[in-house]
Amino acid sequence: MHNSRRRYAALRAAFSTGLLLCCLLLPAAGRAQSGGSPPLPMNDLKKALSLVRSEPQTGSWPRTIPYTFKVYDFKTDAFHQEAKAFTLAKQPVRIIPHAVGAAEILWAICPRERLTAFNEFSADPEFSFIADAVRQRGPIFKSKQTELVIGFQPDLVFTVFYSGAEFKEKLRQAKIPCFDLGYFGSIESIKEQTLLIGKIVGEEANAQALVNLIDAKIAALKSAIPGGNKPVRVLYYDQGGYIPGRSSNFNSICSIIGAVNVGAEQGIKSWSQIDNETLLKWNPDVIIVPRGSRLRELLMSSKVLSYAQAIQRGKVYEVPGVYLRVDSQFMLLSADLLAGVLYAQQP
Repeated sequence: MHNSRRRYAALRAAFSTGLLLCCLLLPAAGRAQSGGSPPLPMNDLKKALSLVRSEPQTGSWPRTIPYTFKVYDFKTDAFHQEAKAFTLAKQPVRIIPHAVGAAEILWAICPRERLTAFNEFSADPEFSFIADAVRQRGPIFKSKQTELVIGFQPDLVFTVFYSGAEFKEKLRQAKIPCFDLGYFGSIESIKEQTLLIGKIVGEEANAQALVNLIDAKIAALKSAIPGGNKPVRVLYYDQGGYIPGRSSNFNSICSIIGAVNVGAEQGIKSWSQIDNETLLKWNPDVIIVPRGSRLRELLMSSKVLSYAQAIQRGKVYEVPGVYLRVDSQFMLLSADLLAGVLYAQQP
């Protein structure tokens, strides 16, 4: 992976407290290696989340949109929020999302002819669920190619905190409207951002329809999970022994499917580093590690961890990258897959 991609992946990981989503390395048919099937059909779920249309919009312009800008301070492990307002003279028709999550939401709720260009990560299947479609549609730019973005003549660019101060300043100098999105770390924050994006681009009904669909699919997923089982205690173990806590989307996914995020259980707020002795003490039922990291091999061969139940039972599973990095409505895909994995593995 190139250095720029490593930096981008690290920033996205920090932004969503590790973005520590979870599912096994999956064949194309959507089954886990262990044979567990997701409760909801994966292809149907992805298709439903990819395109949502409601009644035509009837909003007026210009418009001023009040909103709460919410960010997570990883230094203090605390949220900060600020009341703001955003004014647009007319409905934006040339929109560029500078982040994958925003691109995936817009892909579902906005007429696609209004999406003018996409950054390279939205076209990368390691980062994006809509990569194939984005590559076919294009155009595609690299994240720091500000001049190219300006050359597309957008009337709105969606940015996030890791878009870079220089990138945003050049957009302002070019007098291109730029909206900086806030916290994406849980399914609730994703729904809030979806509704806000809908107001900004004038697709409120479609945004509400997507939120309604998310709620309906969560209810369907919960109802499809076998009842009466003891909640599975799941620990996500990332490079360097970093563990996500309660402010991660991993914690949100666990809540959706009735599992326990061990990091949150043990008081971690955002994410924290632990050693093998601590992992053994916490003794999770299942351990999730990133695919290609060799962490499964290292954990399974550790003498210290040989007494941990997940190690003894071989319940250490690898995670495909795109599911690790998701921060959009497609989080439901990861929840669905993890449910299939965990409940297929219960005694």
